[in-house]
Amino acid sequence: MSFDTTTLDFELGQSPLRAEHERLLRTALRRGPAPEDLDPTIAVESYEPRALDAARRVWRQRMVNEHHSATVFSAMLPQMVACGAALPFKTALLRMAMDELRHGALCARVVESLGGEPSVQVSLRTAPLPEHPGCTPLETALRNAMFVGCLAETVAVAFTAEERERTEEPFVKAVITQISADESLHARFGWAFAREAAPHLDADAMRRTNGWLRTAFRYLEREEMREVPDVRPPSDALRDEGLRLGVCENPATRELFYETVHEAILPGLDALGFDAHRAWRERHALPSAA
Repeated sequence: MSFDTTTLDFELGQSPLRAEHERLLRTALRRGPAPEDLDPTIAVESYEPRALDAARRVWRQRMVNEHHSATVFSAMLPQMVACGAALPFKTALLRMAMDELRHGALCARVVESLGGEPSVQVSLRTAPLPEHPGCTPLETALRNAMFVGCLAETVAVAFTAEERERTEEPFVKAVITQISADESLHARFGWAFAREAAPHLDADAMRRTNGWLRTAFRYLEREEMREVPDVRPPSDALRDEGLRLGVCENPATRELFYETVHEAILPGLDALGFDAHRAWRERHALPSAA
């Protein structure tokens, strides 16, 4: 094994823990047919080279994003412990971190099936989880659980559901189906914790959380729009080939983001007692320092 801090790859290596790793995936993470059991062959010769290049680039980036997401969930565990969260929330966090590691490996297999290398030069440093100075342990855990589950993962559920419907390659569709199912659990985690925690916020904590939501919405919108820039494929044919390989159509995905915010996220948070609609309207009213 080479400990390289600039290359992310999914080589399992020959560690004595490899068998345990594979056993955990088989027993803890499997729900329904596993993508690992399917034929990963993709008839790449039937696709335009530009479509394949775009698909490899997208799936390689997903590989990186999923891998890094595992660090977010694992970093949330101490915050759940500090605020006295119930044991199921702590167990779910560890399960979710394992999900993300598996997702990264599945995305790597898609890259391989598309004729690419499942490795990428990227910084392996990850940003620390926000600690929200001045907040109680409950507020801190709630903010991070809300951002991850009620915001980011709720958007991810909408995106992957749309991709699943439009993807035609069997192996790629199976991978997206598994990822989509797991993202649903990740979103439910955030909403469940928010339902448990919100009634325990006093008036000052609720006011602070509503103010933080403006920053959270601004950051979410910026990051999602950066992931899907407003760029269209050169032709409808290339767009259709990309869709078959699980590559979203950026303008449509941007519209889906705003639909998800207005139809799912804002009403859901308002129902929990937060002033989410106002926070969304005022998301650009504060300086960008977060």
